Amino acid sequence: MITLENKQLRVQIDEIGAEIKSVKRLSDGYEYIWQGNPTYWRRSAPVLFPVVGGLKEGTYQYQGQTYSLPNHGFARDMQFELQSRNQQHTASFCLKSNDQTQQMYPFDFSLQINYVLYFNQITISYEILNPSSQERLYYSIGGHPAFNVSLNPDQNNEFDQVKTKIEPAGKYLHLPIDKEGFINLDKAKYVDTSELTILHKTFRKDALVFQLGQQATTTLLDYKNKVKISLKQDGMPYVGIWSPYPKKASFVCIEPWAGIADTNETNGDLISKMGIHYLDPNQIKAYDYSISFETI
Repeated sequence: MITLENKQLRVQIDEIGAEIKSVKRLSDGYEYIWQGNPTYWRRSAPVLFPVVGGLKEGTYQYQGQTYSLPNHGFARDMQFELQSRNQQHTASFCLKSNDQTQQMYPFDFSLQINYVLYFNQITISYEILNPSSQERLYYSIGGHPAFNVSLNPDQNNEFDQVKTKIEPAGKYLHLPIDKEGFINLDKAKYVDTSELTILHKTFRKDALVFQLGQQATTTLLDYKNKVKISLKQDGMPYVGIWSPYPKKASFVCIEPWAGIADTNETNGDLISKMGIHYLDPNQIKAYDYSISFETI
Protein backbone atom coordinates (compact mmCIF):
# COMPACT_ATOMS: atom_id res chain seq x y z
CA MET A 1 0.00 0.00 0.00
CA ILE A 2 1.42 3.38 -1.06
CA THR A 3 0.62 6.38 1.16
CA LEU A 4 0.40 10.02 0.11
CA GLU A 5 -0.08 12.61 2.82
CA ASN A 6 -0.21 16.35 3.45
CA LYS A 7 -1.71 18.46 6.23
CA GLN A 8 -5.27 17.85 5.03
CA LEU A 9 -5.50 14.27 3.73
CA ARG A 10 -3.93 10.83 3.91
CA VAL A 11 -4.42 8.76 0.74
CA GLN A 12 -3.67 5.05 0.45
CA ILE A 13 -3.30 3.34 -2.94
CA ASP A 14 -3.05 -0.41 -3.52
CA GLU A 15 -0.61 -1.63 -6.16
CA ILE A 16 -3.22 -4.23 -7.10
CA GLY A 17 -5.30 -2.29 -9.59
CA ALA A 18 -3.55 1.00 -8.65
CA GLU A 19 -6.75 1.51 -6.66
CA ILE A 20 -7.38 4.20 -4.06
CA LYS A 21 -8.36 2.41 -0.86
CA SER A 22 -8.61 5.30 1.57
CA VAL A 23 -8.84 9.08 1.69
CA LYS A 24 -8.88 10.19 5.30
CA ARG A 25 -9.37 13.71 6.64
CA LEU A 26 -6.58 14.22 9.14
CA SER A 27 -8.34 16.81 11.29
CA ASP A 28 -10.80 14.25 12.65
CA GLY A 29 -10.13 10.91 10.91
CA TYR A 30 -13.22 11.04 8.67
CA GLU A 31 -12.99 8.43 5.89
CA TYR A 32 -14.27 9.59 2.50
CA ILE A 33 -13.80 6.31 0.60
CA TRP A 34 -15.98 3.20 0.86
CA GLN A 35 -13.81 0.50 2.44
CA GLY A 36 -15.21 -2.41 0.46
CA ASN A 37 -17.60 -5.01 1.79
CA PRO A 38 -18.44 -8.11 -0.27
CA THR A 39 -21.99 -8.10 1.11
CA TYR A 40 -22.60 -4.93 -0.91
CA TRP A 41 -19.57 -4.22 -3.15
CA ARG A 42 -16.05 -5.38 -2.45
CA ARG A 43 -14.16 -2.59 -4.22
CA SER A 44 -13.34 1.02 -3.37
CA ALA A 45 -12.20 2.93 -6.47
CA PRO A 46 -11.24 0.55 -9.29
CA VAL A 47 -9.72 1.57 -12.62
CA LEU A 48 -11.81 0.50 -15.62
CA PHE A 49 -9.72 -0.64 -18.61
CA PRO A 50 -9.79 -1.64 -21.47
CA VAL A 51 -13.60 -1.49 -21.41
CA VAL A 52 -16.11 0.45 -19.35
CA GLY A 53 -19.29 -1.36 -18.36
CA GLY A 54 -20.49 -4.63 -19.80
CA LEU A 55 -20.16 -6.33 -23.17
CA LYS A 56 -23.07 -8.23 -24.69
CA GLU A 57 -22.55 -11.90 -23.82
CA GLY A 58 -19.22 -10.79 -22.30
CA THR A 59 -17.55 -10.84 -25.71
CA TYR A 60 -16.43 -8.61 -28.59
CA GLN A 61 -15.06 -9.18 -32.07
CA TYR A 62 -11.84 -7.86 -33.57
CA GLN A 63 -10.38 -8.82 -36.96
CA GLY A 64 -12.63 -11.83 -37.23
CA GLN A 65 -11.79 -13.22 -33.78
CA THR A 66 -14.01 -13.33 -30.69
CA TYR A 67 -12.58 -12.39 -27.30
CA SER A 68 -14.03 -12.40 -23.78
CA LEU A 69 -13.63 -9.65 -21.19
CA PRO A 70 -15.21 -9.21 -17.75
CA ASN A 71 -17.31 -6.15 -17.00
CA HIS A 72 -15.07 -3.09 -16.68
CA GLY A 73 -12.05 -5.00 -18.01
CA PHE A 74 -9.07 -6.54 -16.25
CA ALA A 75 -6.88 -3.66 -14.99
CA ARG A 76 -8.66 -3.46 -11.64
CA ASP A 77 -7.44 -6.96 -10.71
CA MET A 78 -3.87 -6.75 -11.99
CA GLN A 79 -0.58 -5.93 -10.30
CA PHE A 80 0.70 -2.49 -11.27
CA GLU A 81 4.34 -1.52 -10.93
CA LEU A 82 5.18 1.53 -8.85
CA GLN A 83 7.06 3.72 -11.33
CA SER A 84 7.91 6.74 -9.22
CA ARG A 85 7.10 8.55 -6.03
CA ASN A 86 7.88 12.15 -5.10
CA GLN A 87 7.97 12.49 -1.34
CA GLN A 88 4.40 11.92 -0.16
CA HIS A 89 2.57 13.99 -2.73
CA THR A 90 2.74 12.08 -6.03
CA ALA A 91 2.90 8.47 -7.17
CA SER A 92 2.83 6.80 -10.60
CA PHE A 93 1.88 3.22 -11.43
CA CYS A 94 2.24 1.29 -14.68
CA LEU A 95 0.61 -1.74 -16.29
CA LYS A 96 1.82 -3.15 -19.60
CA SER A 97 0.38 -5.75 -21.92
CA ASN A 98 1.57 -9.30 -21.37
CA ASP A 99 0.69 -12.85 -22.34
CA GLN A 100 -2.21 -12.89 -19.89
CA THR A 101 -3.81 -9.67 -21.15
CA GLN A 102 -3.38 -10.61 -24.81
CA GLN A 103 -5.51 -13.70 -24.34
CA MET A 104 -8.42 -11.33 -23.63
CA TYR A 105 -7.27 -8.22 -25.45
CA PRO A 106 -4.91 -8.64 -28.44
CA PHE A 107 -3.19 -5.27 -28.22
CA ASP A 108 0.12 -3.95 -26.99
CA PHE A 109 -0.40 -1.13 -24.49
CA SER A 110 1.13 0.75 -21.60
CA LEU A 111 -1.17 2.29 -19.00
CA GLN A 112 0.35 4.74 -16.53
CA ILE A 113 -1.74 6.14 -13.69
CA ASN A 114 -0.54 9.23 -11.86
CA TYR A 115 -1.84 10.47 -8.51
CA VAL A 116 -1.12 13.99 -7.27
CA LEU A 117 -2.20 15.16 -3.82
CA TYR A 118 -2.47 18.94 -3.44
CA PHE A 119 -4.15 20.53 -0.42
CA ASN A 120 -7.66 18.97 -0.29
CA GLN A 121 -7.59 17.62 -3.84
CA ILE A 122 -6.42 14.49 -5.63
CA THR A 123 -5.77 14.57 -9.36
CA ILE A 124 -5.79 11.26 -11.21
CA SER A 125 -4.45 11.01 -14.74
CA TYR A 126 -4.47 8.04 -17.10
CA GLU A 127 -1.75 8.00 -19.76
CA ILE A 128 -2.24 5.38 -22.46
CA LEU A 129 0.55 4.56 -24.90
CA ASN A 130 0.26 2.50 -28.05
CA PRO A 131 3.75 1.01 -28.40
CA SER A 132 2.89 -0.81 -31.62
CA SER A 133 4.53 0.41 -34.82
CA GLN A 134 1.71 -0.97 -37.00
CA GLU A 135 -1.61 -1.55 -35.19
CA ARG A 136 -4.17 0.85 -33.78
CA LEU A 137 -5.05 0.47 -30.11
CA TYR A 138 -8.80 0.45 -29.33
CA TYR A 139 -9.83 1.00 -25.72
CA SER A 140 -12.06 2.65 -23.14
CA ILE A 141 -11.02 3.84 -19.68
CA GLY A 142 -12.68 5.21 -16.58
CA GLY A 143 -12.72 5.61 -12.83
CA HIS A 144 -15.16 4.18 -10.28
CA PRO A 145 -14.56 5.86 -6.89
CA ALA A 146 -17.08 5.10 -4.15
CA PHE A 147 -17.71 7.70 -1.46
CA ASN A 148 -19.11 7.09 2.00
CA VAL A 149 -22.43 8.81 2.65
CA SER A 150 -24.83 8.92 5.59
CA LEU A 151 -27.74 6.55 6.21
CA ASN A 152 -30.72 7.19 8.47
CA PRO A 153 -31.37 4.06 10.60
CA ASP A 154 -34.78 5.45 11.60
CA GLN A 155 -35.84 5.45 7.94
CA ASN A 156 -34.88 1.87 7.10
CA ASN A 157 -31.28 2.86 6.34
CA GLU A 158 -32.27 5.27 3.61
CA PHE A 159 -29.75 7.85 2.42
CA ASP A 160 -29.90 10.81 4.80
CA GLN A 161 -29.85 14.17 2.97
CA VAL A 162 -27.71 13.16 -0.01
CA LYS A 163 -27.82 15.07 -3.32
CA THR A 164 -25.84 15.38 -6.52
CA LYS A 165 -25.54 18.09 -9.14
CA ILE A 166 -23.70 18.47 -12.44
CA GLU A 167 -22.14 21.74 -13.56
CA PRO A 168 -22.22 23.72 -15.79
CA ALA A 169 -25.92 23.77 -14.95
CA GLY A 170 -28.33 22.62 -17.62
CA LYS A 171 -29.81 19.54 -19.17
CA TYR A 172 -27.66 16.52 -19.99
CA LEU A 173 -28.46 13.45 -22.05
CA HIS A 174 -29.50 10.60 -19.76
CA LEU A 175 -28.57 7.19 -21.21
CA PRO A 176 -30.79 4.62 -19.46
CA ILE A 177 -29.62 1.08 -18.77
CA ASP A 178 -31.92 -1.81 -19.65
CA LYS A 179 -32.54 -4.86 -17.46
CA GLU A 180 -29.60 -6.70 -19.06
CA GLY A 181 -27.22 -3.86 -18.17
CA PHE A 182 -26.86 -2.27 -21.61
CA ILE A 183 -27.51 1.26 -22.86
CA ASN A 184 -30.95 1.76 -24.39
CA LEU A 185 -30.51 4.63 -26.85
CA ASP A 186 -34.20 4.58 -27.80
CA LYS A 187 -35.10 5.89 -24.35
CA ALA A 188 -32.32 8.47 -24.01
CA LYS A 189 -33.52 11.97 -23.15
CA TYR A 190 -32.25 15.24 -21.75
CA VAL A 191 -32.88 15.84 -18.07
CA ASP A 192 -32.17 18.64 -15.62
CA THR A 193 -29.27 17.65 -13.35
CA SER A 194 -28.93 20.92 -11.43
CA GLU A 195 -29.83 19.02 -8.24
CA LEU A 196 -30.82 15.38 -7.82
CA THR A 197 -31.97 13.94 -4.51
CA ILE A 198 -30.33 10.52 -4.10
CA LEU A 199 -32.37 7.65 -2.65
CA HIS A 200 -31.71 3.93 -2.97
CA LYS A 201 -34.64 3.62 -5.38
CA THR A 202 -32.79 6.09 -7.63
CA PHE A 203 -30.74 3.08 -8.73
CA ARG A 204 -33.54 0.56 -9.19
CA LYS A 205 -32.68 0.51 -12.91
CA ASP A 206 -28.91 0.51 -12.29
CA ALA A 207 -26.60 3.52 -12.61
CA LEU A 208 -27.59 6.97 -13.80
CA VAL A 209 -25.46 7.61 -16.89
CA PHE A 210 -25.10 11.04 -18.47
CA GLN A 211 -23.30 12.29 -21.56
CA LEU A 212 -21.38 15.45 -20.73
CA GLY A 213 -19.35 18.11 -22.48
CA GLN A 214 -15.57 18.00 -22.58
CA GLN A 215 -15.39 19.45 -19.06
CA ALA A 216 -17.91 18.99 -16.26
CA THR A 217 -18.05 18.72 -12.48
CA THR A 218 -20.26 16.30 -10.59
CA THR A 219 -20.75 17.18 -6.94
CA LEU A 220 -21.89 14.82 -4.20
CA LEU A 221 -23.43 16.59 -1.19
CA ASP A 222 -23.96 14.81 2.12
CA TYR A 223 -25.70 17.36 4.31
CA LYS A 224 -25.92 15.00 7.29
CA ASN A 225 -22.15 14.50 7.40
CA LYS A 226 -21.48 18.07 6.16
CA VAL A 227 -19.37 16.74 3.29
CA LYS A 228 -19.00 18.09 -0.24
CA ILE A 229 -17.10 16.01 -2.80
CA SER A 230 -16.57 17.48 -6.28
CA LEU A 231 -15.28 15.41 -9.19
CA LYS A 232 -14.13 17.43 -12.20
CA GLN A 233 -13.41 15.52 -15.39
CA ASP A 234 -11.65 16.62 -18.56
CA GLY A 235 -11.90 14.79 -21.88
CA MET A 236 -14.03 12.03 -20.36
CA PRO A 237 -17.48 12.51 -21.90
CA TYR A 238 -19.63 10.31 -19.63
CA VAL A 239 -20.36 10.09 -15.93
CA GLY A 240 -22.06 7.30 -14.02
CA ILE A 241 -23.71 7.74 -10.61
CA TRP A 242 -24.31 4.44 -8.83
CA SER A 243 -25.06 2.60 -5.63
CA PRO A 244 -26.31 -1.00 -5.33
CA TYR A 245 -30.03 -1.75 -5.31
CA PRO A 246 -32.03 -3.19 -3.54
CA LYS A 247 -29.18 -3.53 -1.03
CA LYS A 248 -28.79 -0.44 1.12
CA ALA A 249 -25.11 0.35 1.27
CA SER A 250 -23.73 3.62 2.65
CA PHE A 251 -21.87 4.77 -0.47
CA VAL A 252 -22.45 6.49 -3.80
CA CYS A 253 -20.08 6.24 -6.76
CA ILE A 254 -19.27 9.11 -9.11
CA GLU A 255 -17.66 7.51 -12.18
CA PRO A 256 -15.84 9.52 -14.88
CA TRP A 257 -15.71 7.56 -18.13
CA ALA A 258 -14.04 7.74 -21.52
CA GLY A 259 -16.16 4.89 -22.83
CA ILE A 260 -19.47 3.26 -22.02
CA ALA A 261 -21.25 -0.10 -21.81
CA ASP A 262 -22.50 -1.78 -24.98
CA THR A 263 -25.80 -0.58 -26.35
CA ASN A 264 -28.65 -3.07 -26.55
CA GLU A 265 -28.32 -3.06 -30.34
CA THR A 266 -24.55 -3.54 -30.58
CA ASN A 267 -23.14 -5.86 -33.23
CA GLY A 268 -20.21 -6.73 -30.95
CA ASP A 269 -17.55 -5.22 -33.23
CA LEU A 270 -14.94 -3.44 -31.10
CA ILE A 271 -14.10 -0.82 -33.72
CA SER A 272 -17.71 0.36 -34.01
CA LYS A 273 -18.51 0.11 -30.29
CA MET A 274 -20.18 3.21 -28.86
CA GLY A 275 -17.70 5.40 -26.98
CA ILE A 276 -14.62 3.49 -28.15
CA HIS A 277 -11.34 5.42 -28.37
CA TYR A 278 -8.26 4.63 -30.40
CA LEU A 279 -4.59 5.50 -30.65
CA ASP A 280 -2.57 5.23 -33.81
CA PRO A 281 0.86 3.53 -33.62
CA ASN A 282 3.30 5.14 -31.19
CA GLN A 283 0.73 7.67 -29.97
CA ILE A 284 -0.02 8.57 -26.37
CA LYS A 285 -3.11 10.18 -24.85
CA ALA A 286 -3.96 11.40 -21.36
CA TYR A 287 -7.26 11.67 -19.51
CA ASP A 288 -7.62 13.19 -16.08
CA TYR A 289 -10.03 14.01 -13.33
CA SER A 290 -9.69 15.62 -9.93
CA ILE A 291 -11.57 15.07 -6.69
CA SER A 292 -11.81 17.78 -4.05
CA PHE A 293 -13.02 17.19 -0.50
CA GLU A 294 -14.65 20.01 1.45
CA THR A 295 -16.80 20.66 4.49
CA ILE A 296 -20.22 22.21 3.92
